[in-house]
Amino acid sequence: MRLSAIALVLIAAGSAHAAEKTLDRTFTVSPGGELVVDADGASVHVSAIDGNQVIVHMVFGGSERNLDDIKLDAIQKDNGVTVTARKPGRNWFSWGRWGKQEIEVKVPRRYGVNVRTGGGSISAKNVTGNVELRTSGGSIHVDTIRGDVDADTSGGSVQLLNIDGKIRGNTSGGSLRCSLVGANRGISVTTSGGSIELKLPRGTTANIEARTSGGQVSTEIPVTSTAREKSELVGTVNGGGERIYAHTSGGSIAVREAN
Repeated sequence: MRLSAIALVLIAAGSAHAAEKTLDRTFTVSPGGELVVDADGASVHVSAIDGNQVIVHMVFGGSERNLDDIKLDAIQKDNGVTVTARKPGRNWFSWGRWGKQEIEVKVPRRYGVNVRTGGGSISAKNVTGNVELRTSGGSIHVDTIRGDVDADTSGGSVQLLNIDGKIRGNTSGGSLRCSLVGANRGISVTTSGGSIELKLPRGTTANIEARTSGGQVSTEIPVTSTAREKSELVGTVNGGGERIYAHTSGGSIAVREAN
């Protein structure tokens, strides 16, 4: 069952006109499906709720001309939902005036998330399922995920907090914070310019490799070192285990024990 509504609201603004285009749809699904968001550019926020619905809210503000061209859609296929925002024939950033550009989606707690946006921040929280996030420019914030997380931004900070799963995080420019809960299944966190903080539970087993080209590496967790310098730490934690790799080209790396 699907409920849908699309609205275009025009608001006078001097001699020009500002406009807002929205789309709201609700789908009934079963846990275990996947949300896919594919946007030429927008901030995307995903959170989990109790129940068996995927609830989509999209709002884009800008000139009437811009909003006449943008195509917003959300469809269900089998147990998955795909959300798209398209600006056909024109570059997302190079024409017209834009206001708010946001996509908000609520999903069942056990649901996968796959988001790609051409520009804007991304957040995801309280999901049990694998999470893959890509933005061409914006911050990424992930919190309380039971599943593997893969996050990448071309510019912005990355926070991957309270993750129970395999972790990969990368930013081309910004700080990176990561905290693990549960067993280490492998961690890779990299930034081209910013600091890195890793929080690991007591008892974590790992082979660790942390390097910085412009700062220092510190650790609160005992490491049996095979290489230990101001800017490098290589060794094992609690006898060794899955690899933990951290690298920054400009900043410090801190390995801390989770409270």
